[in-house]
Amino acid sequence: MHCSMKVVGFVGSPRKGGNTDILVGHALKGAVDAGAKRTVVHLNDLAFRDCQGCGYCKKAGECRLNDGMDDIYPLVQECDGIILGTPIYFGMPTGTAKSFIDRWYAFLNADFSSRILPGKKAALILPQGDANPDVYAPMAAHLSATMEFFGLRVAAPLIVPGLLEPGEVEDDSAMMDRAYALGRWLVSE
Repeated sequence: MHCSMKVVGFVGSPRKGGNTDILVGHALKGAVDAGAKRTVVHLNDLAFRDCQGCGYCKKAGECRLNDGMDDIYPLVQECDGIILGTPIYFGMPTGTAKSFIDRWYAFLNADFSSRILPGKKAALILPQGDANPDVYAPMAAHLSATMEFFGLRVAAPLIVPGLLEPGEVEDDSAMMDRAYALGRWLVSE
């Protein structure tokens, strides 16, 4: 099978080797097994500031903050698929994941149309401690709507409830299979 697609996994958890990292890695394995090339980015390893809301990007076509996002913007533009994994802390994505999405403001034109190249797919992986998978469904829907606003085709979010210990998701074969299937979906037509 020949495939020249690129999939980038963004891990919004500060915990390497934790449930989010494991699930994003397994989704990337699905993409690789379907023929894609993969890149993984641990957002916590980047040094970047919050969006300043200055509007410079609307005039210049790029963000004026020179920081860790400088290498990320081209990754988003060049890839075919994006995986964003973030644990849910207090009903929200991690602060790092939220700041990462806020910096996507630089992908918007002055009329708020997206500068992200069309045809991309996205998958959201959202582990949480709460055992009720529906308790934070509005937040998951909001993240999906945000990705769609930028023109990405988004799979149904993978909400993985009841995870309290690092790495325990590996014991849940159904969730691991769903993460793998998300990665394969990113590469499918």
